[in-house]
Amino acid sequence: ATYQKLLPLYFPRSLKEESRSLPYLPADIGNAEGEPVVPERQIRISEKPGAPEDNQEEEDEGLGVDLSFIGSHAFARMEGDIDKQRKLILQGQLSEAALQKQHQRNYNRWLCQARSEDLSDIASLKALYQTGVDNCGRTVMVVVGRNIPVTLIDMDKALLYFIHVMDHIAVKEYVLVYFHTLTSEYNHLDSDFLKKLYDVVDVKYKRNLKAVYFVHPTFRSKVSTWFFTTFSVSGLKDKIHHVDSLHQLFSAISPEQIDFPPFVLEYDARENGPYYTSYPPSPDL
Repeated sequence: ATYQKLLPLYFPRSLKEESRSLPYLPADIGNAEGEPVVPERQIRISEKPGAPEDNQEEEDEGLGVDLSFIGSHAFARMEGDIDKQRKLILQGQLSEAALQKQHQRNYNRWLCQARSEDLSDIASLKALYQTGVDNCGRTVMVVVGRNIPVTLIDMDKALLYFIHVMDHIAVKEYVLVYFHTLTSEYNHLDSDFLKKLYDVVDVKYKRNLKAVYFVHPTFRSKVSTWFFTTFSVSGLKDKIHHVDSLHQLFSAISPEQIDFPPFVLEYDARENGPYYTSYPPSPDL
């Protein structure tokens, strides 16, 4: 039925049929062949592209014509192999897409393992937990450096636990508070592990992480952080904030929104005055 209605519009068999089809045709049906006519797309090619068009007397001079204009016409300019350039661009885009898919598959494997493995021994350390929100309403995650016995635990399981806890947190904006307070060399995460963690996690972790508050840093930790964020994960450099006292931290996060380990409050009270001991720590810490 559709063909019976449309064919007479394109192939009228008589003048009468053509006249009946006119109300159903657009105002502009193109040229005699039915092709659309776009004046802006019409290109005028001169008869002799190598010669200036305003010098008609030279057209009959044969080889005596001035050939200095050859190459100045737009059609004579070298543009390179456009198809090859497009192919390279397309291949580059496909490679980037393939890399993203491969990274996503790798992260999903880590996530599946994190959900199936027993990580209770890592959870019992209380080194990573969710607390309140910052002044902008973003979720606050706390990392307690002193509670990470690097030399005594399986760091791959620590990475699995991080993914297990953070996967649903990282879907929206969040901040990290890292307490470096009273850590020793047995608590310091090496740069290789941190780089591995940064490479494994999904892109949402990096996109939604808005700040990292490095509380009670030492000179050595500041230098190490600078080297790590400069040469390994430059995307974190502008998000790191070194906080020497809890008073500075409270300008971004209300004290009621953070569960403090007792030794952090005691250390800060000793170093910066007893004012902050008025904020009691969470009883389960």
